[in-house]
Amino acid sequence: MDKAINIYKSGVHNLLDEEIIPEDAASSSSNWYTKDGRIKLIPGRTLEGAQGVAGFITGEIFGYKTDGSKVHWRKTGTKIQCLNGTTWTDVVTGLSTSDYAFSNYSSLAGTFTFAFGDDGIYKFHNAVPDRKSTRLN
Repeated sequence: MDKAINIYKSGVHNLLDEEIIPEDAASSSSNWYTKDGRIKLIPGRTLEGAQGVAGFITGEIFGYKTDGSKVHWRKTGTKIQCLNGTTWTDVVTGLSTSDYAFSNYSSLAGTFTFAFGDDGIYKFHNAVPDRKSTRLN
C-alpha cells in the first residue's frame, strides 16, 4: 500500500531549527522516504530466517554474490552473522553491543560486504559468506 502524507507537502527540513520550519514540513524522515517532493511511509518488511530469541538487530544488509544471489548479513548482540539457508551462522563474535553500519562493494576481485562499528571494520567475501572475516583495523 502506497501511503502519501499530504500534511508534510513541503518535505523534510532537518537542518533548520524546529521553530522556523514550515508548518507543512517534517523535521525528520525516520521510516519515511522522499518521492516526487513528498515523504511517504516505508512499506512493510518481510521476516528473513527463523523467528526466535535473537534479541535486537543492530545492523543488517543484503550483500550480493557475482551471480546476483543475495547474502543476508546482520549484527545481533555481540556477533555478526550470515544466513545460511534457514540457519544463522556466526562469522564474528566477541563484539560490543553497539550498532553497526554495513556497506556493499564490488570489484574485479569479487563482491564484498563491509561492517563498520566501535570494534573495527570487517570485510566479508560474499562468495564464501560463512568463512571468518578479515578485520581491517
